[in-house]
Amino acid sequence: MLLLITNSFAAINVIHSGLIKEMDKKYEVHILSSLLGKAEISLINKHFHIQTRLVDIPVPAESNLITMLRRIQKAIFFHFFQIETRKIKSLGAGRFSNFISYQIFLILSLLKLDKPLLILLRKLIINLSGHTTNLKKLRAFRFCGVLSSSPLALCENRIVNFCQKNKIPSIGMIISWDNLTSKGIINANHSCMLVWNQFMADEYREFYSIFGLNKTKIHITGIPRFDNYFRKIPVDSQQTDFKRKFNIKPSDKIILFATSSCKLFPNQIAVMQDLIAYIRQNKSTVLIVRCHPADYFQLYESFLHEKNVRIWHPDEHTASTQLRSAEWMPDLHFLDSLSEMIRNCDVCVNVASTMRLDAAACNKHIISIAYDGNNTLPYSESVRMLYDYSHQLPLNRLKIDKMVTNKPELFEALDTFLTNFLECDNLSKVKPFIFHKEPKSVSTAMSAIERCLN
Repeated sequence: MLLLITNSFAAINVIHSGLIKEMDKKYEVHILSSLLGKAEISLINKHFHIQTRLVDIPVPAESNLITMLRRIQKAIFFHFFQIETRKIKSLGAGRFSNFISYQIFLILSLLKLDKPLLILLRKLIINLSGHTTNLKKLRAFRFCGVLSSSPLALCENRIVNFCQKNKIPSIGMIISWDNLTSKGIINANHSCMLVWNQFMADEYREFYSIFGLNKTKIHITGIPRFDNYFRKIPVDSQQTDFKRKFNIKPSDKIILFATSSCKLFPNQIAVMQDLIAYIRQNKSTVLIVRCHPADYFQLYESFLHEKNVRIWHPDEHTASTQLRSAEWMPDLHFLDSLSEMIRNCDVCVNVASTMRLDAAACNKHIISIAYDGNNTLPYSESVRMLYDYSHQLPLNRLKIDKMVTNKPELFEALDTFLTNFLECDNLSKVKPFIFHKEPKSVSTAMSAIERCLN
């Protein structure tokens, strides 16, 4: 079996979750990746006691022509389906640019050319991306199937399209709940598609039925990496060990602040300063800051002297100031440390991220930041707009979190959650999003893969 890995978050879904170990039991797994070399493959094999192999072929690059065609395709796709995420993102563009775009889309709609053009562009991109000379070496492997862990990445589409020309069935595994409404179009015809929940399954059917992909089998698997949250562990001893490791007193309360990408929320250091102000007033409270891989770690170094602050970032011992990108392989214990932090915190503070789901799955109180520090920014530049993206809307309706719009509201929410023993049943509320409330997502995904490949 051929496994494609070109995105670090997709790697977490397939590798860190343990799915790769289950795949190894059934198949001889060969990995084609832009993230992994022989050293990383060796570490993965040793960690999981498996025998995967590296396919030493360069991941094909995207040509300038295809890049241009994909941008046009993406714009028409978002307009045709009236996707909220794109509408909100376009607010940041200039008025003239938006005016021109609107006029073009209006003409296409009036002439009823938008749907035919989408179909034509997708066929053209698939045809152009299927001709890759260096992939001819794959024919010698005689694969029974290919799993694309990041099916919205064109580099993986190109490999899948080549494999399909050689009659190799393919499976796409959507990385995250926002991908179908934010990343454009999957330019490959997969035999099967693995998604987290019914929302994503419905989105896929709606978007891809216009391309005649009604026969694509859609399997709802849950979220493989969430299995970590549902495995039974002795809570008391685990909490004691955790607090000892982070030098936290047994009676102290813990606030976990999970930061976002600095590109997504450039003003989050102001929120950090507000949280520091809170713990200074509340001496028996510790703040753990878990830096997003695409956050600027060095911004938090000035807070290291604070007695009740603990700062964690990926590979903290080797790259304290490096900004991570999607082409980065997380440490194999990445999910363990995340699970450990969420399980042991008393409240989780996040910024419009999937951490809302993570914290809810662990039945934790959640505070969502909906203000821009000391600045009052217009909606088009504010963090507030992030909560109106398409994938966030159904989660907003559950009201699993306390949305705070200023510093006083943040302090009030922290006081409520840290001083009152409020019951929390967020896990039951988010069941439609996470699908499983037990560690079954990896086994469900594995069963789906076997069915897809007969």
